[in-house]
Amino acid sequence: MTHPPMPDVSTATGERPDDRLSRLRLDLYSSEQLYRQLYRALRAAILSGDFSEGEAIPSENQLRDQFGIARTTVRNAMALLVSEGLVQQVRGRGTIVSHRPISHNIWNFGSFTELARKQGQRPVTQVLEHRADNGQLVLVRARGLANGDSVTWLNVDTSELDLALYPGLDRYDFASQSLYEVLRRDYDRHPLRSELLLTVVPASDRLREVFAPAQDVPGYLCASGDVLDADDRLVERTSIVYSPAVQMKFATRWGRETAPHGVQET
Repeated sequence: MTHPPMPDVSTATGERPDDRLSRLRLDLYSSEQLYRQLYRALRAAILSGDFSEGEAIPSENQLRDQFGIARTTVRNAMALLVSEGLVQQVRGRGTIVSHRPISHNIWNFGSFTELARKQGQRPVTQVLEHRADNGQLVLVRARGLANGDSVTWLNVDTSELDLALYPGLDRYDFASQSLYEVLRRDYDRHPLRSELLLTVVPASDRLREVFAPAQDVPGYLCASGDVLDADDRLVERTSIVYSPAVQMKFATRWGRETAPHGVQET
């Protein structure tokens, strides 16, 4: 159940109402904390271009009154946006979008098992951790492709899933079953899209051991963030660390209104 939008926030705040506020949704009955819901809703609006580069997003007062939430909740959501570099807080102007709307398609994100099978390859999964912790299933897996008797390990992914949404999920054997296949088949949750942040993580003993004999490097590319369904509900929190042997392909597209002069779409 979503929280109904307030009809006109200008009554309480004296600020001009923004129609885009009505498109933001929070679920008061979700197990996900409200500040993270608000962060994800604003983040999605920024990345989709609802709020453009250099524009102020709704103020703290507007967001507080729109959803009937605490000021601290709004500030925590804003802090996440600031830390990610999507907005900056400017005295006298408010919270300003500092992100140019660019879309990225990353090869090999989605169901690793399904993608490998479609390409006629044999996927292999080794479960490194499988535990229930504070109502969350924490699942860490090494993923690779088999070639005869040998396996080339391509990534190590960590999944965190809410067992309140997926009761009994911790009893599955994910060395032999696809996580996303199970979510669709047994829980009717269909992962549709992801919101990921690319970073570099330090090389750990575990990562070096899994990725050996790949080139030894000081750090590895990591894609981390949220996986959502068609209704923008959180499916899982994920973190995928890639082997140096993996080649990443990025597709970047500028809209006509934002394309720099002389840059062609790719």
